[in-house]
Amino acid sequence: SGALLASEEIVHSYPHCWRCKHPIIFRATPQWFCSVDAFKDEACAACDEVRWVPGWGIDRMKSMIRERADWCISRQRRWGLPIPVVYCKDCGKPVVTDETIAAISEMFGKEGSNAWFDKDPADFLPAGMTCPHCGGKSGFEKETDTLDGWFDSGSTHYASMKRDQNFWPADMYLEGLDQYRGWFQSSLLTAVGAFGNGAPFKECVTHGWTVDGEGKAMHKSLGNGVDPADIFNKYGADILRLWAASADYHADVRCSDAIFKQLSQNYLKFRNTARYCLGNLDGFDPNNLVAPADMLELDRWAVTRLNALIEKCAQAYNDYEFLVVTHAVNDFCVVELSNFYLDIIKDRLYCDETDGLARRSAQTALYLILDTITKIMAPILCFTGDEIWLAMPHKAGDDGRNVLFNDMNGVFADYALSADEMAKWEKIIEVRDAVNGALETARAEKKIGKS
Repeated sequence: SGALLASEEIVHSYPHCWRCKHPIIFRATPQWFCSVDAFKDEACAACDEVRWVPGWGIDRMKSMIRERADWCISRQRRWGLPIPVVYCKDCGKPVVTDETIAAISEMFGKEGSNAWFDKDPADFLPAGMTCPHCGGKSGFEKETDTLDGWFDSGSTHYASMKRDQNFWPADMYLEGLDQYRGWFQSSLLTAVGAFGNGAPFKECVTHGWTVDGEGKAMHKSLGNGVDPADIFNKYGADILRLWAASADYHADVRCSDAIFKQLSQNYLKFRNTARYCLGNLDGFDPNNLVAPADMLELDRWAVTRLNALIEKCAQAYNDYEFLVVTHAVNDFCVVELSNFYLDIIKDRLYCDETDGLARRSAQTALYLILDTITKIMAPILCFTGDEIWLAMPHKAGDDGRNVLFNDMNGVFADYALSADEMAKWEKIIEVRDAVNGALETARAEKKIGKS
């Protein structure tokens, strides 16, 4: 009639299935709910007893619990753990009592949860049972919904620890960022709801996602995934482990061939340092170390620097900061050892009397260094650590089968130099660096040959 002022088509976002990409149709259906409101305060209080890594985890978890509506624990699917509820054929009301749960639990214990789908309620409910609501005797029908998968996984702390292993809670839960909404939270809620005595974990550690070299999420459909098998066929499994331990895993972690090439250089620095030590420990007896008072001061300097590495890595492992461990060991191999200490002791190791004090003093330091860094890196470079361990000499009491059967070393306090002595060596290193710089300039200008 000409009365329409204007018209236009609007394209707006609409939920689609992430698998088949088709639009989703919403339907209202009856569901089962857990009332989280009933114990929200207790759940939040339980968070205060947990060590969260990183520290912001506690605020994230508490805010999600406080904002949470009741938990829908039912799913309309053909597989999963059935919800153990029956309905009266007369009044249609749900029936779940101590007696019905005990009967169903006994059946599950004997035959597994699949028995629920195979049997009629009359086969497993108490004989002659009547409806507690209306007294009806017409019988019962089974619930067809299954439990939310998060309820399943959130209950594992009971099945895997409390019931069968007789310990609870777990020392640590480790999962991705999304599990504050999932496994972390469902475990916490089922524990507090069922037992009322805190979280099922003492510590909660969170990691990010693995993404490609450009920071994009990996998907099969995009073809930007990296197959771990390709990495360890090309670089070895230890490089893949070194990559995982060298990244700040609290955020998203990038994965690309260029990154593995760089890490292979770090790996070679560690491996070559170990080879240097092994080559110069041939015939050395670790049960006959040079006493601290008899060692050359430079060798004690090296052990003092090793002590600092031991303390730093012990704290980093305790904090699950694996990248601090890998970076600290790499820096130690490059800066303290390769650029300074190992370069200076070559003459002593190669030219001095085989069993002379000067050579054995350096060997004592090399043994302590090799023994220590092999144990520190063994949880990360497990194959390399084992290879070194089987090739190196051992002292009485070592378990020679595998490095991981041995404790990490504590600091070697008897070998440590004083603060004043270390300050003197820092000044010597300063002078040496300045002199080396001048020599390099002279060599570049063809004024001298070898430095």
